[in-house]
Amino acid sequence: MNKLFWQLLFISQLFLFTFFDELANAAQPEGLGGVATELLQPVGLMSDFLYSASIVVGASFLFASLIKYIEHRRSPLMVPISTVVFLFLAGLALVLLPFLSLLSDS
Repeated sequence: MNKLFWQLLFISQLFLFTFFDELANAAQPEGLGGVATELLQPVGLMSDFLYSASIVVGASFLFASLIKYIEHRRSPLMVPISTVVFLFLAGLALVLLPFLSLLSDS
């Protein structure tokens, strides 16, 4: 648990420093429109990161649901089918989440 905490802390700090470094290196914007234009790049990076993370976590949930289903077939009392269904539906939702933006773009 302690090792996982430090890994997550390191990754979050790395991400934040990269995000703020992009903001610090940006040219001085002129007016409110310039500020909005300069913030589009970091927001785009954040959305790409969230799309990728959603697909990776969703695929992991789908794989976990397959493993849990195999365990459920061996011993139904140890792993309830509701766990399998939840992991499958959550994984499917997370994998399909990035593709919802394709429906809304005109």
